[in-house]
Amino acid sequence: MAKTLVIVESPAKAKTIKKYLGSGYDVVASKGHLKDLPKNQNAVDVANDFTEKYEVIVGKEKVLQELKDAAKKVDAVLLATDPDREGEAIAWHILEEIQDDKLRVERVEFHEITKKGVDHGVQHPRPLDINLYDAQRARRVLDRIVGYDVSALVWSKLAFGLSAGRVQSVALRLIVDREREIEAFVPEEYWNVSAGLSAPSGAAFVAKLAAAEGEKIEVKNGETAAFVRADLESASCKVAKVTRREQKRNPPAPYTTSKLQQDATNILHFGTKRTMQVAQGLYEGVDLKQDGGPVGLITYIRTDSTRVSDDAIAEVRQAIEKRYGKSFVPDKPNVYKSKKNAQDAHEAIRPTDVNIHPDSVKKHLKDEQYKLYKLIWNRFVASQMTPAVYDRTTVEIQAEPTRGDASRKSYMLRSTGRVLKDKGWLEVTEGQRDFAGEEEAGADGEAPEPTAAAKAAPVEEDSDALLPEMNEGDVIRLATPPGVVTEQKFTQPPARYNEGSLVRELEKRGIGRPSTYAEIISKVQQRAYVEKLPGGAFQPTQLGKFVVEGLVRSNLDFMDPNFTAQMEEELDEVGAGKIKREQLLKRFYKRFRQQLEPAKKLASWKPPSEKTGIPCEECGEGEMIKKWGKNGYFLSCSRYPKCKATRDLSNSAQAVRETDITCDKCGKPMVIRTGRYGDFLSCTGYPACKNARPVPLGVACPQCGGDIIEVRPRKKGGRTFYGCSNFNAEQKCDFKLWAKPIATPCPTCGAKFLTRTAGKKPMLVCATKDCGFKQEVPEEDEAGLAGAAPEGAAGDDGSAEADAPSEPKSPPKAKAEPKPAAKAEEKPKAAAKTADKKGATKTASKSKSNGRASA
Repeated sequence: MAKTLVIVESPAKAKTIKKYLGSGYDVVASKGHLKDLPKNQNAVDVANDFTEKYEVIVGKEKVLQELKDAAKKVDAVLLATDPDREGEAIAWHILEEIQDDKLRVERVEFHEITKKGVDHGVQHPRPLDINLYDAQRARRVLDRIVGYDVSALVWSKLAFGLSAGRVQSVALRLIVDREREIEAFVPEEYWNVSAGLSAPSGAAFVAKLAAAEGEKIEVKNGETAAFVRADLESASCKVAKVTRREQKRNPPAPYTTSKLQQDATNILHFGTKRTMQVAQGLYEGVDLKQDGGPVGLITYIRTDSTRVSDDAIAEVRQAIEKRYGKSFVPDKPNVYKSKKNAQDAHEAIRPTDVNIHPDSVKKHLKDEQYKLYKLIWNRFVASQMTPAVYDRTTVEIQAEPTRGDASRKSYMLRSTGRVLKDKGWLEVTEGQRDFAGEEEAGADGEAPEPTAAAKAAPVEEDSDALLPEMNEGDVIRLATPPGVVTEQKFTQPPARYNEGSLVRELEKRGIGRPSTYAEIISKVQQRAYVEKLPGGAFQPTQLGKFVVEGLVRSNLDFMDPNFTAQMEEELDEVGAGKIKREQLLKRFYKRFRQQLEPAKKLASWKPPSEKTGIPCEECGEGEMIKKWGKNGYFLSCSRYPKCKATRDLSNSAQAVRETDITCDKCGKPMVIRTGRYGDFLSCTGYPACKNARPVPLGVACPQCGGDIIEVRPRKKGGRTFYGCSNFNAEQKCDFKLWAKPIATPCPTCGAKFLTRTAGKKPMLVCATKDCGFKQEVPEEDEAGLAGAAPEGAAGDDGSAEADAPSEPKSPPKAKAEPKPAAKAEEKPKAAAKTADKKGATKTASKSKSNGRASA
């Protein structure tokens, strides 16, 4: 009996699906994309309807051959890549390679990796969707066009090796614009006035000043506050109005991708990339030590829909009644409306089986998997529970001053308290108070528009306590202490974006889609355009500000958030078959070229050099000039290049910096710390986990895909070299370079990195054989590349040090790259500063051998 071949993307997913399909099926993995655009300008033929020249990714030839061989042994192939645009593109590329007239090839989608989900997908195959594929192709071409041409513009106007992307540049603009708001913000003084009062029963409560003589009052200075305090201290008070009502708090909708990323950031302190990696594992399957293999715990994770299947709703209602009681189940299921531009192709993110409680499988999950699964499980269950109900009481107190020189005839004080009467859906949230998206929709799907009166009313701070019993006309006394309290305050600037709030802003503006939010955030951080402050807030660097200011000054449409949002909608229309990809690309490209050519003629984006009057200490003849390079401001001798004296003025001493790198020993995130020998990676689980290792230089090993790191010599006089971090792994990688790799793609051949050579005239040289690209390092870049301690050389703090290898007669050349070329707007950020080899060797000779890695 002939088998059916099922092709998925992930080996982990393949293992889970094989368990459900049985012996009649072979399940293999493509391990992601098999084909991509080559890393050069000839990848897209603009004149020929933007036809792409896709090539098999270097290093994927073996995987592709295995798929071809497997397809020859079967009569049918089911392409079960992820149910989104990227998955559709992978499926098309596989089809192009294995197509045979005798072979039946169909597309299937697995929205959950469970027995039911897999069976449903296999039983409902469909043809491949050319429109979805065209939408992905259009996005890829747009990103390539912008990535190459705009990066070249930034190189020419600011600094060599910089890059810019179509969507990431817009996200960076949001961060920079917010920083400008903060810098321009002028705090305004205001005063809070409150009074401690006593009810007829003698019970104490606090009321806040809300109005004077029937109008809202704003106390803006200490003088006014003093007058008001004196008036209230002499006032006679009585209850003017008591309002009692029941207040309902409706549960939020189940998670969409963006809401999950926001809550994971704010509650679990997970970055968006980490959130999606953990969620992908939960979707693909976790071995629960039962039924012979792994099981998918959640549905597909890239969705903007709040829709839930009828079967899932029925199951969760039964589970709620069983676990919490019938009173927590609403009479009718709660229904939520998705956003206007939602694709609605997938369900919301939910547990595949609500009866698998997080605590029951905790022992089988990693800590981060447990936390994220629990967040998803709680949110889904809460979404189908009854509202939380409060008893809310508002008391308005009329205060009439009795002193003769009172500034006002009467004041109104307000006190609001509420008590939780029925916990409803809060029963499942375990004390969590704020939820992403709760403000957007209640149980009926839409939050009602506030009335004009509600908009005009002052913001009330409810006290989670019941006010004492009072009735209209009751006389109220001033309680001393505390009496009347005045407190000076100042208005605060808007908060900087963190990962969660930036995702919220991108979604609000229609920029990006569920499958791209994490990628956008990751790219923004990879470049040296933003810094992540303690607490996770993004602050743009000076370099980031210059890039945004220059691109905005160039009047390029894609830097307008509204234009980018419109482009996302048009890509959706391509996916729906409403417009042709060629039509979209031609319209964009014509306008883009019209704007790009004048932008090339604009003046440099760099700030002008400044004389300082400081004599050069090295040559004694020149004057130090303040200049700007992509690594920040620095001083340079006016006699350059005869005198190469420089001094770094940038604030390079940074606190702990967060990364997306996970500890290979305990699974916790790693951060960059600075030790006496430079930066190093340290586990956040310290001191329980003391794992430390060198900081990657931002360049992937062309042999195995590992990280290139700086390796310091153990022996005195040894020579620093740059090798693969897998030199000590089970499958050792021996790739080495003598010249430091710089994470800047070669503009000639598209290689992923260049190397920096030392000498009288430092050069950036392509290490690819027969390429021949060379370029002198500009003065400002030379100061940054050569004037700082080498990154990753951390000695006892986690350095990679080794006995130097036998020195070859010439530096080794980069071998053929086994990994896919990065997208145009995916260029990794430039490598950090490094010391010259002579200085690095001297530093290395002083290092202790304790805890060193050997090559």
